Amino acid sequence: MFQKSGVLLASAALFAFSQSAMALSFSANAHENGYGVQASQSILPTIRAGVGYFTSDDSGHHADVYSGSLMFLPPLPLFDVEVGARYQYQDTYYGNGGGVGLGGSVFIPTPIPLLKLGGYGFYTPEGLTQGNLKESYDYGAEARIKLTSQTYAFGGYRYYRTEFDNQSARTLDSGAVFGVSVGF
Repeated sequence: MFQKSGVLLASAALFAFSQSAMALSFSANAHENGYGVQASQSILPTIRAGVGYFTSDDSGHHADVYSGSLMFLPPLPLFDVEVGARYQYQDTYYGNGGGVGLGGSVFIPTPIPLLKLGGYGFYTPEGLTQGNLKESYDYGAEARIKLTSQTYAFGGYRYYRTEFDNQSARTLDSGAVFGVSVGF
């Protein structure tokens, strides 16, 4: 019994120590009609898991979107690339439902020191949805300015469009977005 408890305690300590060495980041953004927050954690050297929330009144009605993602970060020398899947649940005036979106992001350094340009996109097809959600698109472009080794400020444009059952497609969010991401 004591040996099993010791092994369990040692395993838990090793797990906690290894997780503290992995990158943890928090991000917050705001725009004219809402805001968003996100947290992500490296769970393996090339795999990140994340959770997020954003709210918007851009469509004229309130929308809340909750997300969880699992992203692969291939080790590329010139680009920051992420590809993977993201589940999003949408609670809106037009309908409620969720789905798995496929996509990712690409950011490249520029000749201007500390500046990267890029974009992201996710598409949730009808076959990967539940509830009233039929399909959804979320994409954007960003400029990122590195402030410290793991912190950057960003600004860009976001477009989020969703189609629900028995509804025409609705733009839930679009326009300029500004924020900051802090890593540990």
